[in-house]
Amino acid sequence: MRFVAALPAGVAAPAGVALVVFAISGASLALLTAGDAGGGLPRGAGWVVLFLAGWTLMTSAMMLPSSLPFLVATQRAGGVEASTAAGFGFTAAWFAVGIVLCASLWMAGDLLAEIGPGRVEQLAGASLMAAALYQVSPLARSCQRACARPFGIIAQHWRGEGTPRRDAAMAGLHYGMSCVGCCLAMIVLMFVFGMHDLVWMVGLALLMAVQKHAVWGPRIAMPSAAALMAAGVAIAAGWWVVPLRSLRALCGG
Repeated sequence: MRFVAALPAGVAAPAGVALVVFAISGASLALLTAGDAGGGLPRGAGWVVLFLAGWTLMTSAMMLPSSLPFLVATQRAGGVEASTAAGFGFTAAWFAVGIVLCASLWMAGDLLAEIGPGRVEQLAGASLMAAALYQVSPLARSCQRACARPFGIIAQHWRGEGTPRRDAAMAGLHYGMSCVGCCLAMIVLMFVFGMHDLVWMVGLALLMAVQKHAVWGPRIAMPSAAALMAAGVAIAAGWWVVPLRSLRALCGG
């Protein structure tokens, strides 16, 4: 079966809505990760629910524009129900990442508070250098190829062995996980730098969108890794001073 990627007319409207949802949910996550006056994060069930809701909304809005060809292809293959199932599968992948991040923040809260604001620059620099190494790893390259060519994923799962909705949901989950792997370094950096800084947040979101592109994604992997490594060294050494509001908030600063 041949799948043809084509963006539907009126893409600007959903993209605009996605931008608004991205901004609102991103601001909500910034408030949720701000911690309290004594450092650390709230640990109630309500905070977990709000965090996961904000995370899922933000990532869905952030990834929607570049995922439209995938959703259109599943709709053409199996109708609206299949496209909806694919969307649920794609969202489930990002929701699962949100659970991991939420648990990580929760468990690392006391450790971050012990590190304190005095070593925030070293922690931020180490995060940037780790992200740089991941950018050029075989896993990142493999995920980028799969994320940039979603129609191969659809063909892989659309075998007629199950219902169209099941096939579409599994394709959406597979596609979502490949995009997670492609953008994993940027996701971590968004928490380190971007949750309290709109410029960082938008910049990292744009970089994630470019990374998912079939042509430009592989081309920017090495330059972006070099830039991240240089920035990490500069911040850790104190040569480049950045606000680091997100990380300071997590460390109780």
